[in-house]
Amino acid sequence: MTAQRGRPVRPEPEVRVMVHLRLREGQDNDLIAFFANLPPRQRALRLKLALRSGGMKSAPTETDIPDNELNDALDGFLI
Repeated sequence: MTAQRGRPVRPEPEVRVMVHLRLREGQDNDLIAFFANLPPRQRALRLKLALRSGGMKSAPTETDIPDNELNDALDGFLI
């Protein structure tokens, strides 16, 4: 009998979240360096650790939206 290959199947359900980031040089240099210095195949793990340690909230509040974004959104409704 052959031994089972690969990782064992985990019993808990899986939730997939696809993230696509566009980082701009000059504006996002810290994040570009963060991702550039990660070991191979460590992006998802390190991103989860960074999100957990950064004081993230489960849902944004009105005060979390910068005023200029809020004003731009309101201008779209008023025009």
